[in-house]
Amino acid sequence: MSKKPTPAKRRVYGGIDAGQRVQERRERLLEAALELFATQGYQNTPIEQLCAAAKVTTRHFYEAFAGREALLLALYERIIREAQAVVREALQRPGLDLATRIPQVMGAFIETYVSDRRRAQVGVLEVVGVSPAVEKRRREVIREFAQVLEGYADSLVAQGLLPQRNYHPVSLALVGGINELLAEWLMSGDPSSLQQLHQAISDVMQALLLGGAAMAQHEKKVKKK
Repeated sequence: MSKKPTPAKRRVYGGIDAGQRVQERRERLLEAALELFATQGYQNTPIEQLCAAAKVTTRHFYEAFAGREALLLALYERIIREAQAVVREALQRPGLDLATRIPQVMGAFIETYVSDRRRAQVGVLEVVGVSPAVEKRRREVIREFAQVLEGYADSLVAQGLLPQRNYHPVSLALVGGINELLAEWLMSGDPSSLQQLHQAISDVMQALLLGGAAMAQHEKKVKKK
């Protein structure tokens, strides 16, 4: 009987196999993309420059990503996923009233998404107008953030803290407004105004949620009469 072929061994150099090397190159390309896309713009950054900054060859680039747009989408996805996780965690933190929770949520969001200006630059501005595929993903992201807020609002409805409403439209409007505030902050060229941005976004959220809480209390009083 003929012997079954043995699986090919993965080549290992310096204790690192081929898969690990691809992952390391991928990480270096993501870091290079964050710096270059944020500082000189996605449209002004060719693949050759990304490769030089990441210290990889063009062949190695295409082992990690299908193209420059795929690299942008991967970077955008990472930035968004980290921001969404932080916001969800802050919204679910127990023992906080609405007035305390809102500034904490915005502080957590700004810490992960805005304090490194490069992340906000890519996540808010550099993904605009790239291609139909990137624009589709950008719109999906806005809806995803809106769904996070909508879910939180629905949980407050269940607790009797907000009136029964469809909170999807207002959540979508709120996320769109926050996105515009971020764009304005990025384009103003004034990094010292970060605290003002934090306050502005917190004020908008408080107007929505605390106003809704006041409406819920008013409706309860009306029903009792």
